[in-house]
Amino acid sequence: MKIKKCVILTAGYGTRMLPITKTVSKEMLPLIDKPGIFYQVKEAYLSGIKEIIFVVSKNNIKLLKSFFSYNYELMEEIKNSKEKKHLLDEVNEIIKNIKFTYVLQKERGTYGALWSARKYLKNEAFALMYGDDLIINKVPALKQLIDEYEKTNDIIIGATTLKDEDLPKFGMIKYKENNILDTICYLEEKGRSNDVIQGRFILTPEVLNLKNQLVYHGGELQLPTALLLLDRNKRIVLYEGTYFNLGNKLEYVKAIIHEVFQNEDMKDELKKFINELEK
Repeated sequence: MKIKKCVILTAGYGTRMLPITKTVSKEMLPLIDKPGIFYQVKEAYLSGIKEIIFVVSKNNIKLLKSFFSYNYELMEEIKNSKEKKHLLDEVNEIIKNIKFTYVLQKERGTYGALWSARKYLKNEAFALMYGDDLIINKVPALKQLIDEYEKTNDIIIGATTLKDEDLPKFGMIKYKENNILDTICYLEEKGRSNDVIQGRFILTPEVLNLKNQLVYHGGELQLPTALLLLDRNKRIVLYEGTYFNLGNKLEYVKAIIHEVFQNEDMKDELKKFINELEK
């Protein structure tokens, strides 16, 4: 079965990015001239996704709808400028080929957000992305997971390997054989790996039936807890790509610099500027 739908979780308040997120939702903060959320949407599009379901809050739904819709007035204004029209080609192509659905989050936590979108996900496997997690690679990270799902029909969990000094207190993967998830564990647990879950999943419909089995932690329902309840193979895929957490100020700045270095017209000037600052 082909993966056609992708849920993107975008309902957080972005409190780590205050004060700017008091007014502008964190997923709309720009990496040069495109909002961070555009990169996740583009990744989904390049992975073959036909419908994106945003789980949103009342604070960001208008901004998302405005960006991911065709602006006839703007296109009329710039119709005689090939250069300006070209700047919107990539965005307009995606708008033309993707169906966008918006769902208000009704329960807190990553599972709570997913559960809010359940009526759009009946009887088919689907992708899930966290809106904060940017992964840049020539082969989209989501496509890497979809390719593995099409081979195995397992639940697929995207992960990456961290150095010891970068590991969190909780969230390390403990494996069974053949890259199958055994459990998610604490830093001090024996037999853990240095692999941690990061923001990309291929899930099957039964995950949506677990709400009544979950326990609230800090008022939230979390997806990793739900996955451990499923009597089904959960296969870990260590995706290839460069990861940035766009909900972290330093990581956000690093992502901007990374994007500038992909731009031949800008990178030399930025290098020169950084060298001058260092002096």
